[in-house]
This record gives sequence, C-alpha cells and structure tokens, in this order.
Amino acid sequence: MARHQIHLWLDEETAAALRAQAHDQGSKISTLADQALRTGLGLITTAQAETNALPAIEAVVRRVVAEQAKVDTERLAALLVKTCREASVARWLAYAAILRSQGRAVADADMERAFTAAAKVLHGKATTTPHTEAGKADA
Repeated sequence: MARHQIHLWLDEETAAALRAQAHDQGSKISTLADQALRTGLGLITTAQAETNALPAIEAVVRRVVAEQAKVDTERLAALLVKTCREASVARWLAYAAILRSQGRAVADADMERAFTAAAKVLHGKATTTPHTEAGKADA
C-alpha cells in the first residue's frame, strides 16, 4: 500500500497525547496517527483494533496488579508484625497467670515446653500438639 503525505493541524492536547502515546509504544507519530485515523474511519475492524490495543492494555493491567501486590504485601507484613506482638503479650500474660497460681518452677517448665512444641511445629517436626504434650506432663 502506497503512503501519502498529508499535513494536519491538531489541537495542542491532541498533539501532545499523540506524541506521548507514540513515545510509550516506541513507534512513529505518523504510524500511530494512521492507525487512529483508520480505526476512526472504520477501515480497521474491531478485532484488528482490539489486537493492536491488547499489548497496551496488558501493560496497564500488569502495572496495576504489581502495585496492588506491593500494597497487599505491605499490609500482610504489618498484620504479621501485629500478630507477633499480640502473641508475645499473650505469652507473658499466660506466664504471669501460671506463676501466680502454681509458682515459678511450673511456670518456667510450661513456658519451656510450649516454646519447644512451637519450635517443632514451625520446623514441621511435631507429631503431637502442645496441648497433648502438656497433658502428658500433668499425668
């Protein structure tokens, strides 16, 4: 298909948008303008227009998903920190309650047993739960 040169006068906003989009896509302004005019005049079918737009749409979706993933990751990290703080407070409150009711020896033994059971669970080596081990010690 032969190409013909035509001079057009565009609004500043239209020209700026055309330049920016051509720069983003790494194509020439004339090529991008030709595609836009062909689409506007109905010379390009909808399927062809969608095929040409898919890479741009995919790039936008990827960027938005990446930004959302970062926000979700930061939110999850904050929730994990909060959970660890609350677990630590709960552990020390339980220790204080056991210390008052049964004495230091029992409180220290229970805390050590709970720490060991939790470490085993985290390492994937636990065959019993901390509750059943505590029950064995009481028996």
